[in-house]
Amino acid sequence: MLPHPPRALIFDMDGLMLDSERIYRLAWFAAIEEFGQAMDDEIFHRFLGRVASDSHRLLREIYGADFDAVRFWDRAMELSYTRFAPAGMPWKPGLADLLAWLEARAFPRAIATSTLRPLALRFLNGLERRFDVLTTGDEVTRGKPDPEIFLLAASRLQIAPADCLVLEDSAAGVRAARAAGMSVIMIPDLVQPTSEIRALAHAVLPSLTDVQALLQSPH
Repeated sequence: MLPHPPRALIFDMDGLMLDSERIYRLAWFAAIEEFGQAMDDEIFHRFLGRVASDSHRLLREIYGADFDAVRFWDRAMELSYTRFAPAGMPWKPGLADLLAWLEARAFPRAIATSTLRPLALRFLNGLERRFDVLTTGDEVTRGKPDPEIFLLAASRLQIAPADCLVLEDSAAGVRAARAAGMSVIMIPDLVQPTSEIRALAHAVLPSLTDVQALLQSPH
């Protein structure tokens, strides 16, 4: 399934390592009511994998140029960790075992998340210390599906993009990884991949447990 064994893994965060997209969904729906507007899953799914600045622009496209997108986004994030996940974001199945397996082999690994660094650190809650590199949405000028964040992560790892394997849950992330010249495995979260995204991904797997099995299998 993979063109060759990777020399590094690059992890997305939300919906891939952390079971956070469900938390965000609850928070966004609660926040939009406070702003006197409505949101459904079709609208919410359009924001998955996007950096904050892109989300702000899209919010104004949907709700009007006068919509206070920055205040809404801040309120939704606040609700995420105060009302809906006060004990922190739960880990996705298979993450603990996969990280332990990579650590035992000193396998280079990075996080590349569209989330801003202060929020990413809050939600990771120390998990970032188990990675060599953390690259966040406020460190790039163009969000996914642009490849910038993945290329920055590879540069910091000092590993060629072609030797990196990206783990992603979103269509935007899959597109970004392929645009970066990297291999990519998709582990869908809230949204199942279209036939186009399935064709772009080198594999579509049910969980991170399956990633470890794939990496352990002979190539």
